[in-house]
Amino acid sequence: MNVVLVGGTGYVGSAVQAALLSRGHQVKVIARHGRVLDGARLVPGDVRDMDLVTPFIDADAVINLVGIIKEVPAENITFDVMHVETVRRIITAMSATHVHRLIHMSALGTRPGAKARYHRTKWIAEDLITHTTGLHYTITRPSLLFGGGAPFFKMLQSQVKLPVTPIPGPGTSLFQPIFRGDVANFLALCVDTPETIGQTYEMGGPETLTLNALYDRVAKAIGKPHITPWHIPYGLMMRLAKVGQNLPGFPVSVDQLMMLAENNATEDRRWEKFSLSITSMQKDF
Repeated sequence: MNVVLVGGTGYVGSAVQAALLSRGHQVKVIARHGRVLDGARLVPGDVRDMDLVTPFIDADAVINLVGIIKEVPAENITFDVMHVETVRRIITAMSATHVHRLIHMSALGTRPGAKARYHRTKWIAEDLITHTTGLHYTITRPSLLFGGGAPFFKMLQSQVKLPVTPIPGPGTSLFQPIFRGDVANFLALCVDTPETIGQTYEMGGPETLTLNALYDRVAKAIGKPHITPWHIPYGLMMRLAKVGQNLPGFPVSVDQLMMLAENNATEDRRWEKFSLSITSMQKDF
């Protein structure tokens, strides 16, 4: 099948490219920059303002991976623009080209009334998708991703190397890290698996760990048997983040703190019956 992968050169996109190619699909990747794998074709452009109709012509399915974890308002990179308006543009272009199949990657925790704007805008995008007549959608909501240099775990690695490890709040929030390759394989499988149409899948890995346990796991992976935790109250962290989140190099935003303060785990295991593998968290973060 002819598959257009939107936002397909980033951390998740490279794995999805590989999964699609391994299943014999023809892959067209829309991205501002980055490289594509042998066998895929790059369509360079900015999804915020480029012509999407032309690359969607003759497509059998579209996979949308566009998302940001931190806003850069000065560059018009905001949750509203990247999560909502991008989806609106994709749906419009799909309608114009009579493409009906959309696989959309959202995030675990997405819901109406969520505290974090990240999750709220993800929900608005999901709502647009599910209320578009004639759209054969599948939505996935993965928990934290690991494997292949995951950005979140890179941040933890830098923190556990410090003499004292700063941990937001008590560190008791629950997370269910899932392997990037497992998510990529499932997204690729959805392209030609009609049973997944009209479904929203929450996705978590086989282990549920506290934030404290994640720090410990990362420390041991780099050969540090113990950390000295410094639990910083969320109130103080929020005040610091409000001041520093737009400064280069500041490690965390207000939205990220809100998400770290709540559980990010699920009991939804429906996706596993389609999965080629269910990978436990390894040392390769």
